[in-house]
Amino acid sequence: GGSWRWGQKDYHREIGKQFARKGIVFTTINYRLYPAVRFPAFPKDVALAVKWVRENIAQFGGDRNKIFLMGHSAGAHSVSLVGLDSKYLSELGGNLDWIKGVIPMSCPFQFEPSKEFLYRDLFPSEFDVSLFMPMGIKAEGEIPSFFIMHGFFDPIIPHELAAEFAEKLRSAGGRAQTRIYHSHGHFSLVRRTTSWHIWPTPLLTDVVSFIDYGSPPKR
Repeated sequence: GGSWRWGQKDYHREIGKQFARKGIVFTTINYRLYPAVRFPAFPKDVALAVKWVRENIAQFGGDRNKIFLMGHSAGAHSVSLVGLDSKYLSELGGNLDWIKGVIPMSCPFQFEPSKEFLYRDLFPSEFDVSLFMPMGIKAEGEIPSFFIMHGFFDPIIPHELAAEFAEKLRSAGGRAQTRIYHSHGHFSLVRRTTSWHIWPTPLLTDVVSFIDYGSPPKR
């Protein structure tokens, strides 16, 4: 997360430890930030990370055929783009088969028109902003399965967008599941997943179940 302007991979050190205890190899990355770069640098950096994982994860005990992408807010936006638009991986000699699943948390699937001015400088002037929004991408072919997580009390990104995006994917033949967390807002989703003293939380249990079985547990 961080509105494409700030953030550090070390923020998620603890969640990595929690996944490791469940037998899941966890890789956390930095990507270049604005103002040093603009779109499409952010998803391109994620795609480069996917390529690195495929080529190197076996030496850490991981399976290159079971790569899941997870991100929060701006990070969720980037992993969603890479999981939807094959161009990012095809530029690196790959395809969407490289990704088993995508887990966006608190994702801005599209900008509200009233807030678009806040992000306009992230995009080169010649680009149509809608081309970089997951809601605006036409899902084609075999896309990875999505597990979409969103806080009901998110004041930044309406939770209704999560359900709307999931329905769009399903209408296009994709697989998408959504879970709205009624005691959470925008930031608390990721805060709850990084606090070591409350493992296992329902959020992490849901993610591990999706990775292991393809679906979060029913509640």
